[in-house]
Amino acid sequence: MAVDRRTVLRSALLAMGTGATAACSTDDNADSPAAPSTTEPTSTSAEPTTPPPRSQAPSPSAPARAAAAVEISHGPRTVHEVALTFHGNGDPALGNRLLDLVERSGARVSVLAVGTWLVAHPEMASRILKGGHDLGNHTMHHKPMRNLDSAQAHREIGDCATVLRRTAKSPGRWFRASGTQQTTPLIRSAAAASGYSTCVSYDVDGLDWQDPPAATVVKAVLDGVRPGSIVSLHLGHPVTVTALPRILSGLTAKRLEPVTLSQLLR
Repeated sequence: MAVDRRTVLRSALLAMGTGATAACSTDDNADSPAAPSTTEPTSTSAEPTTPPPRSQAPSPSAPARAAAAVEISHGPRTVHEVALTFHGNGDPALGNRLLDLVERSGARVSVLAVGTWLVAHPEMASRILKGGHDLGNHTMHHKPMRNLDSAQAHREIGDCATVLRRTAKSPGRWFRASGTQQTTPLIRSAAAASGYSTCVSYDVDGLDWQDPPAATVVKAVLDGVRPGSIVSLHLGHPVTVTALPRILSGLTAKRLEPVTLSQLLR
């Protein structure tokens, strides 16, 4: 039976119209917000959903830090040099007077500064360095370090190092523990963690922290000092300023030159 061409054409047009209607319906809804899903999406990625922890290993170019610092109480006994070291704290006017006396004599010294002192008197950092002296770390709050736990010890040293970087542009090379002449393994480990390879002790105590008569301080220093000695003294005590000229002249008589720690321990 012959197929009516008009019937075939009508059927084809109807089929095309149905497909066009379906496609138009889909495109109209493409920019409409999708209905919220009530189920969690299933991840098809093989990657973890959280990034892996960042490695804490130092870069190959960074120098490895020692597990613990070493303690030094004096320099070589074969040199005619001594290091006068001063705990940096107290009235800055007294500190300036003492530094002026030192510099007029041609000597150089080392100041181990308390962090809170530098926070209160940041100008002292540049004053010390401009005089050609060493500047180092004597903890943030001058707490008795043997009584501190590991976290506290790390904070005391690290916080002072941060203050030194801000005020002196460097944490300095030297660290001295507060409240103790000798360090412990915990203190030495905390010092190393803040970048200090040396804990500076001393073999001569000038006793000025007791505020005795000046003659007592002079005798304590000159009777105890030897080639290579590291002497412990303090800024902020009037007796130290009074005793210093006699200490310097006594060292000259013994043919001992006051130098920085960096020179003595070079």
